[in-house]
Amino acid sequence: MDKRIEDLFADYGKSFSALELQKTAQLYSKDFIAAGPKGIISQTRDEFLANAGKAAEFYRSVGQQSAKALSMKETWFGEDYAMVTVHWGVTFEKLDKPVEFDVSYLVQLTDETPKIILFISHEDEQEMMKSLGLLKAA
Repeated sequence: MDKRIEDLFADYGKSFSALELQKTAQLYSKDFIAAGPKGIISQTRDEFLANAGKAAEFYRSVGQQSAKALSMKETWFGEDYAMVTVHWGVTFEKLDKPVEFDVSYLVQLTDETPKIILFISHEDEQEMMKSLGLLKAA
């Protein structure tokens, strides 16, 4: 695993675990794409920052306690881009074991600091939380 990528996701894990999403936002490029089972959106880092407080409050409301990258797999596209699939483990106060899921990130390594330009959630987070009893079904 490339040291720059290890460092990027060590920082990501620390900030997401602490729900310091303003710090998480700094790991993204100025513009990026978010994708998942329900579709895709393009977003700016400024939009991410504007919603960071609300997102952190949501995760607190469902009892998130910590997050940790359990494993990572990288696939390179030339010298400047890597797709990194992170297998996360997130603990919630209502559950007796971590919830595990995958997210893939396209990382751009053209500047001094690597930046995430795309992330793909493999599972529908809201549906997963409903099935675990963390969210009420609508």
